Amino acid sequence: MLMKEGGSCYTYVVLLATTITATIYIGGVTSFGIIYKELLDFYHTRSGDTAMIPSLSNFLSFAVAPFANYVSEVFFTFRSVMMIGGFLASLGMFLSAFVPRMEYWIITYGILSGFGFGLVYSPCFTVVNFYFKRRRALAIGIVLLGTGIGSVLFPILYKFLIQTYGLRGAVIVISGLSLNLCVCAALIRQPKELTKKIALIHLQSKSGHNVSQEKVAVLRESVHNHIDNHPKRPLFNFYLFHNASFVIYTLAFMCNILAYLSNFVIIPGHARIQGMTNADIAVFLSTIGGSMIFARPSIGWLADSKLIQKRNIIGTCAFLGGIFSLALPWIQGYWWMIVYSVAVGIFPSSFFMFIPLLLLEIVSLENLPQAQGLLYLCLSVSAGLSQPVAGWIKDSTGDWNTSFHVSGAISILAGVLFMSEPILRRCYRKQNADNDNQCDETSGNHNL
Repeated sequence: MLMKEGGSCYTYVVLLATTITATIYIGGVTSFGIIYKELLDFYHTRSGDTAMIPSLSNFLSFAVAPFANYVSEVFFTFRSVMMIGGFLASLGMFLSAFVPRMEYWIITYGILSGFGFGLVYSPCFTVVNFYFKRRRALAIGIVLLGTGIGSVLFPILYKFLIQTYGLRGAVIVISGLSLNLCVCAALIRQPKELTKKIALIHLQSKSGHNVSQEKVAVLRESVHNHIDNHPKRPLFNFYLFHNASFVIYTLAFMCNILAYLSNFVIIPGHARIQGMTNADIAVFLSTIGGSMIFARPSIGWLADSKLIQKRNIIGTCAFLGGIFSLALPWIQGYWWMIVYSVAVGIFPSSFFMFIPLLLLEIVSLENLPQAQGLLYLCLSVSAGLSQPVAGWIKDSTGDWNTSFHVSGAISILAGVLFMSEPILRRCYRKQNADNDNQCDETSGNHNL
């Protein structure tokens, strides 16, 4: 049953707000390829250097995510953190419209907007879990549906704005659109589980005046019971790196996101070299989003059916995505780019939904936030490197073919890591057992 707030179905308002937030954020991330092509032409810059802009933004979005969650729950509120994030994201884009050199985009969009997106990204998905119990998976699925819708609509919107207003005018309009993140954040109410302590402090400050001690005592007992049932935990649990499965999955997801995000500079850059237009690039990026909308429910159903191990599903997806990346440079043309875009939307992009699914197979539900936060911190490294590396490879070779090959090889490696996790885990444990036995023998010899 959906949790109701104040006798009304306010939980639907939260769901709508978070879905629109995900639509705006992911739509903007996946559509930056349109702006990327314009930046190359407008500032006449190198591919790798220009790719630093979205790469730094992606890095901060993942790196800030666990900290944003933590301060939203412990020090501030989801509403305030997300509103600040939405304002910073919009401000960074607005300032980008007036900078004279591409390098300043690294500060305005890469750092300022990236930090803002980081304050929005993780709280958007986290707050939904407090408002839904039985239908939590359905709620997360609806929010993820918003990411697919944004990936379809925003490339077309970006293309239209650039054609109508030029690069700088379009960026100003996009910054205004991003202010809607603040509007959505204003609709978020702090979950009641997190407001009791604040209410207790407020009542205690008035307890000497017109508030009964009985009321304070009842609220204090409620807060203490909540704290006993949900003890405060540190932000990260680095002991998870002693878990072989966690290490293997972390490396696999890092490879997966490294290959996936590189597509959003490789596809526009490759199309640009072939003489394709912004309209063509918008179609390719929208095709990725459309494929995500249809593929995620099917892959999610397959994962829930337990017919195939989850690690084998995501492993197969990563492997097939790598095959397409390896093959594309040998096949030129508009329609093959459409086929490749469909493959990107179906296969490598599905990794996001498997992050909590695989982590819950190796950690308990109460330890999931720490495990996910630590994983996001690691993913931020791959997110930061993916697009500049692809661009630098192009700059050194003269075309995007090698970038496709490197991306494909890394994606295949991710698939191998996912599917071979049981074998690698057993080898890890056997190695540790052998080391322990050697230590025991050495200790015994010393004792003799």
